[in-house]
Amino acid sequence: MGYIQQMRHIILPQAMQLAVPPTVAYSVQIVKATALTSIIGFVELSRAGAMISNATFRPMEVYGIVVLIYFLLCWPLSKLSSYLEQRLNVAYRNH
Repeated sequence: MGYIQQMRHIILPQAMQLAVPPTVAYSVQIVKATALTSIIGFVELSRAGAMISNATFRPMEVYGIVVLIYFLLCWPLSKLSSYLEQRLNVAYRNH
C-alpha cells in the first residue's frame, strides 16, 4: 500500500473523525460570540431588540423575533455538525 493509499484509507478517515466535531462546534461558538460578517451578533441583536421593545411596548413579539433570528443563525451549523458526525462514524464503522 502506497503513501497516498495509506493517507486516503487509514489516516485521513481517522483524522476527520477526530477533527470535524470540535471544528464545527467551534464554528457555532464563533457565531454565538462574535458578529456574523460584522453585521449581526447576539449582543447587537439583543440590543436592537431592547430598543425596538422600548419603542413599541411589545416585548413578547420583539424578543420572539430576536430568538427566531438567532435560532436561524445557529441551527444550520448544529445540523451540519450532526450530519458530519453521523457520516464519519458510519464511514469509520464500515471500514
